[in-house]
Amino acid sequence: MAEERSEPREINWSQLLPWTVLFRGFRVAIDLGNLLLAAAGIIAMAFGWWVLALLFSPGPKPDYLKDYQRENGWAEFKEDYRHWDLRYETAAPADSREIVGAGDLADTSDEYKILRDLELALKTNTLTREQVPARLNELVAKKQISREQADRWAPRLGLEKPVGRLRTWPWFEDRGPNPFLLVTGQAGTLWEPGQFLNWLLTDQVPVLIEPLVKLFRPAAYFFNPRAGFWARVYFLLVLVWTLAVWALFGGAIARNAAVQIARQEKIGPLEALRFAARRYISLLTAPLFPLVIVAVIVLVLVIFGLFHMIPGFGDIVVDGLFWWLPLLLGLAMAVVLVGLVGWPLMIATVSTEGTDTWEAVSRSYSYVYQAPWHYIFYGAVALVYGAVLVFFVGLMGSLMVYLAKWGVSQGTARVREPSYLFVYAPTSFGWRALLLEGGKVDGEVLAENGRINERAYSKLVGNDPDYQGADRMTWYNKVGAFLVAVWLYLAFLLILGFGYSYFWSAGTIIYLLLRRKVDDAEMDEIYLEEEDQDLSYAPAAAPAPAPSSAPAGTGQPLQMVEPPTLRTAPAPAAAPPTSTPPAPREEVTTGTPRPPQTPAEDVSPSPPPRPDGESLPPGGAG
Repeated sequence: MAEERSEPREINWSQLLPWTVLFRGFRVAIDLGNLLLAAAGIIAMAFGWWVLALLFSPGPKPDYLKDYQRENGWAEFKEDYRHWDLRYETAAPADSREIVGAGDLADTSDEYKILRDLELALKTNTLTREQVPARLNELVAKKQISREQADRWAPRLGLEKPVGRLRTWPWFEDRGPNPFLLVTGQAGTLWEPGQFLNWLLTDQVPVLIEPLVKLFRPAAYFFNPRAGFWARVYFLLVLVWTLAVWALFGGAIARNAAVQIARQEKIGPLEALRFAARRYISLLTAPLFPLVIVAVIVLVLVIFGLFHMIPGFGDIVVDGLFWWLPLLLGLAMAVVLVGLVGWPLMIATVSTEGTDTWEAVSRSYSYVYQAPWHYIFYGAVALVYGAVLVFFVGLMGSLMVYLAKWGVSQGTARVREPSYLFVYAPTSFGWRALLLEGGKVDGEVLAENGRINERAYSKLVGNDPDYQGADRMTWYNKVGAFLVAVWLYLAFLLILGFGYSYFWSAGTIIYLLLRRKVDDAEMDEIYLEEEDQDLSYAPAAAPAPAPSSAPAGTGQPLQMVEPPTLRTAPAPAAAPPTSTPPAPREEVTTGTPRPPQTPAEDVSPSPPPRPDGESLPPGGAG
């Protein structure tokens, strides 16, 4: 018996380890259409934040010695200063310079007067930050302050305050050291004890999940105890604008990702935008719906607090008998707010299923709370893999601009060093410091080891009125540097957009994985609109059982046709109907006459030819 051969079966990793589909996120995120959508979303979000920051500018800094010398003036000053300080941190121009001083550290009016003098000395450079501990020790020796006060003030006095965190344009946000300088050891090293984990958590992961950071940052400021009424209005508007922008652009990226993962096809950015625009209301209201629920709960708690203010009745009846109600409402708010980590799942639900607001909210909360460990695991894999990808893309982008500058400088460095062309380059990811390296002004280096020499930089760009050297930039140098900066800004947006594109792409893949786990739905099941059926990712029509005249693969509807042998020619219109077959007729031809046609069942096979080459007659040999 012949031995049977068995073919080895190929391992289907997507079925055995479904989470490995997350590694397809790079191919989806690097798609040029997704990068353009992400870049457009970044610009739209930053522009809206900038406009809102202008409308809610912090105004002048409160000064106790000027405006609050009255009864209860100190309490009013501290309240106003806390509100100003928070709005300065979020909405002030990025080039503002304020230090931690009297308003931040003083607890009494007497402490404020002492700290105010020290603050002015620091601002006028008559006192440096390094000299602060010695000056405080002098005040202790003079018994003007206590040792406890000196120890409390020394670590913070003179530090620069954070500014414009909701106003800074994307090219100037702090995103950690430059990847190229980090790899080459010019901006520290990752391999010192604790450095890698610190870099990963403080620099790389926030860049990777930047869309989520941009959403929760205004939400965190909203609940900050330093926020006043108008500050909370400002943070709420920032939050809504962020949701509005990424409902459109995030929804478009998620739609493109869903099509690529499920159908292995691509759609253009305009088609993805049109899909998101048609479902914009659902994409926007899905994450707003939980916030409305939280607002209603807060309103109920406010009403509860009004009854609490009634003396006696509020203490005994309201607080003593009904305090379980605020506890339950607090639990409800916690559940709703924690579930907002499923915001990317809401966008992915609408983009994948083409569904409405309620379906998006219910699915995201269902997946987060029914499969939390799967969500955490998928998120952890996406974070680790994404951190490597973001670092690689940032490294390649930095290497691109560095090599471009290096190549140009090889032929011009001795005559005209090109570093001045990058004075307006983005500061984020350390690009400006990277590109200014090698340049000198008045014998001083412009940048070294990822740090810009501010004094030399001021001389180069003309901000130092005392320097008029020949290496100071002229007006046409500044025009050229501005035009170069435009190209650098565009390139930087695409590189930064990769992180946003990966975020929404990975969120869509995680949604498909959770749907497979919870709802037992296949990964390739996505919603297709009727008008999308003509696109390349539309499913092929079911084959007809009979042959078709349409070429295979055209996607055209198949038509049923009868076999040619079963067709009979229609009778001529002039022929009269008859019930008996007509008598056979002889057929007139121009050649040799042939015998009458016999019925098919009486026809015998043609006889073989005779050896002499002649055919036998129809009757056989006779």
